[in-house]
Amino acid sequence: MTDEQNPQHDPSNEVSHDFLCPVCGYWCATTWETSPAHAAKALFYARGKILMTLARMMPLRTVCIHPDGTSRYGGSDIANAPWDTRRHLVSPAEAEAILADVPPLADMRAPKDIEDALLLALAGPLAENLQCYVSPQNYPTEFAYAYDRLLELPETSPLLAHDDDLQMTAIQDRIIDLLESIDEDLSMAVLDGLEQRHVLTPADLQALIETYVLGEEEDAC
Repeated sequence: MTDEQNPQHDPSNEVSHDFLCPVCGYWCATTWETSPAHAAKALFYARGKILMTLARMMPLRTVCIHPDGTSRYGGSDIANAPWDTRRHLVSPAEAEAILADVPPLADMRAPKDIEDALLLALAGPLAENLQCYVSPQNYPTEFAYAYDRLLELPETSPLLAHDDDLQMTAIQDRIIDLLESIDEDLSMAVLDGLEQRHVLTPADLQALIETYVLGEEEDAC
């Protein structure tokens, strides 16, 4: 009888498949190396929110992309939330709980802010589907949020004319127009930035805008 050979321990084989977002603390058991093909749609989803922000001249917010196909808009806001800084992993449920304590953009009660939040809620889904109509069945969370913002609008808001349309078709048309109002070169620069860095801060976005404007000025000369 011979002794069984135990395999030698090779530290190089210890590869972690955990991802922790440095911006919002989101954790998933997927890395960029193991990211599924469909996760790339998150780039378009996030770009839609950025383009809506630019079209409506809203304050720029940090955007982060995760390898499992999720994203956060304004996820860096949790930096001001109380949590144990000694922890090195945050589960998705914990990240959701932390973000739930951060006042969303819609909590500012000015009519324009509520309209901005409504349009922003569906900008991601529409951009993810290449400016094609989306349904509440496919994006229940986003539509539920948009319905709530619709109820908060004052009677003078032009968006209230469409409050009997559960598909929000006219509002989707308005969002598509706004998304397509951004110059294609700037839109592609935003997409490239998200693909290369996975995180764009307000400073990053401002730099992209300034580069675009400079290019426009040079072309005009």
